[in-house]
Parts: sequence; C-alpha cells; structure tokens
Amino acid sequence: MYYPQIKETARSMRKGGVSLGDISKKLHVTKSTLSFWCKDIFLKKSAILKIKTKGKAKSIMGLLRYSESKRKERIERNILQRREGVEMLGKISNRDMLMIGLGLYWGEGYKYENGELGFTNSNPYMIRFYFKWLQLWSVEKDSLIFRLTINEFFRKEEDDIKNFWLNFLGVKKEQFSKTTFIKTNLKKGSFKNIQKYKGILRVKVRKGTALRNKILGALEHVAND
Repeated sequence: MYYPQIKETARSMRKGGVSLGDISKKLHVTKSTLSFWCKDIFLKKSAILKIKTKGKAKSIMGLLRYSESKRKERIERNILQRREGVEMLGKISNRDMLMIGLGLYWGEGYKYENGELGFTNSNPYMIRFYFKWLQLWSVEKDSLIFRLTINEFFRKEEDDIKNFWLNFLGVKKEQFSKTTFIKTNLKKGSFKNIQKYKGILRVKVRKGTALRNKILGALEHVAND
C-alpha cells in the first residue's frame, strides 16, 4: 500500500522526463506499479529526449566502468604472473648469468667480424645485463667502446639520446665514437614515441679477441653437447 503523495511524486517525476527505472530506485516502488500509475501520461518530446539522453549516458558510464574493471583485472593478473615468473626462477647464480649471457651473445653478439668482441641491441636493459655479464669475464667498463646508430629522423635528438645512455650505463662520453645516422622506415607510431626512442647501441670490448675466442668456444660446446 503506497501513500497518495508517493503516487503524485512519481507522476510528477515522470512528466518531468525521469525514467521509470530511476523513479523506482528513488521511491522504492516497483516498475510495474509505476507503469500503471503513469499509463495515461503522454511525455513531451523534451521529456522523451531527456530520458533517451540519460539512458545513453548511463550506457556509456556502464561501459566505462566495465572497461575500467577489466583493465584493473588485466593489470592485477599481469602483476601476479610476473611474480610467479620471479618465484619460479628463484635466486640467479653466476652460472645462470653466464648461460643467459651466452644465449644473448649467440643471438646478438659478433661472431664473424675480424675477431672483434661486440654486442648490438636497442634495449637498454639488455645492454645493462650485457655489462653485468662481461664483468663475469673480468671486463671493466673503461675497456668498452660505444657506437650509437640513430635514425635520420631523430638527428636533432642525438645529444639527448647519447646523454640517456651515458647516465643509464654510467660510462664516459669519451668512450663513444662518432654517431652513425641511417635512413630506414620507422614502424607506425614511432614518431609519436620520441621519448622512448634510444637508437641502437653497439658495445665493443678493446682487445677482446682472446675473450671472444673463449665465448665462441663455450657456445660451440653448448651447441655440440
């Protein structure tokens, strides 16, 4: 049993362009009852437009809430999976480091160039790992020579890119040879990610022939084992 004033309030809200769903939530009256109360009400075009507009807004907000919920789930799932990877790996030993580095050198290191010991990559973290790996072979940072290769499109950013590598790796400017500029087609979106572009860095070890032979011998052992 509803009080008469509730019915009048419901009818007034309906005439003003409030949806039955919203009226039901506000007055705690079932939609079937509201539909009966308001069956003789003919909504004006402005009221109908108001209801439709609010309905679309609700749909959009609902979609946004759903998307945000899925995004949070994805982030949480990503974090959990990364933690699982860390736990599965456990503590990394020097031998683990040695084997990982051999794999990297096998893929990206110099194997045929006039006896030089070098490594080329564009990933800063891979380059930094390579530094740590070289330390296992008793190679000091001061014995390294760097050559930066940059796409012609980023020529004006040369100093910024070089300073990034200097700070990230903690090396000296004098260890860098003259920058090489190349003209190649960049992937779509690269022009929008100037801050992320760091070029390609070659790391070469001075007088590294003997060490290169050791590394190649280790790789041959892995390949033939």
